[in-house]
Amino acid sequence: MTLQRRKQLVKAARDYDALIITDDVYDQLQWPAQASSFSPGLQHAVLPRVVDIDRELEGGAQRPGADGFGNAVSNGSFSKIAAPGTRCGWAEGTEKFTYALSQSGSSASGGAPSQMTSTFMAYLLETGELENHIYTTLQPSYARRYYSMIAAIEHHLVPLGVRLPQSDRAVVGGYFIWFALPEPLLADDVARRANDEENVIIGQGSIFAVAGDERNKDLERQVRVCFSWEEEENLSEGIERLAAVISRLYTLLVREDWFGKTAKERHHLTPAHRTSTALPKVVDVSMVEGPCTGLVSPAHD
Repeated sequence: MTLQRRKQLVKAARDYDALIITDDVYDQLQWPAQASSFSPGLQHAVLPRVVDIDRELEGGAQRPGADGFGNAVSNGSFSKIAAPGTRCGWAEGTEKFTYALSQSGSSASGGAPSQMTSTFMAYLLETGELENHIYTTLQPSYARRYYSMIAAIEHHLVPLGVRLPQSDRAVVGGYFIWFALPEPLLADDVARRANDEENVIIGQGSIFAVAGDERNKDLERQVRVCFSWEEEENLSEGIERLAAVISRLYTLLVREDWFGKTAKERHHLTPAHRTSTALPKVVDVSMVEGPCTGLVSPAHD
């Protein structure tokens, strides 16, 4: 989201007395989009967050007529930057808002939702160990995985018509890469066949749809793949197998009059060639049950 768009969003929230809750759990996991420009540790945000804009724009929560609570709050999670399953995070907003939040039952009754874990996180913050872990371990590890997977996508998938959104971005990050399949392929079909035929699990756009949203159709060809869960050496192979699935579906399209068939009919069309499912499974974290989000520990590198 551009800076101008973020400012417009904050102004709209103020006009309608609404609260913007931003899921900023990947903010600390960013790096240059080009491997040639990577430097250890991207320590400054490229753009101000929505909560930052709400704090500063036109006087923030202290502007004339405001109630002091603000119109944006940022959520963060230590599960993404310390260890999977940490079950501890934080909320950042105005002083008035965060104080009110601290007085809610989940925090005021007993002290905190995760008392013991909170003490561990406090120690890591106070000593600087968490910051050091982010800059020297997580960012370089995830960057290597990202560069490996994006190179495989550009080599194996882009020639098949796959499109990468915002390919001109200077900074990337997080755990995932999204891309769009070429027409007439549908993400549900590709995901099912990738699992059945190549032992590869991807996140098809439909599992991220909001019921009743008219924009759900935009997700029909969208796919999300994860580079944080699997071992680095498996990422390229996973994309190569996915490319094989897409190629076979194109063959089916021509041979079986794919355009004229329903989704149920397409489900029963099976390519003649399958590869062994004994190969290691390449997984999208979104499909894994539980809190394990694929964080890399130093022992893995």
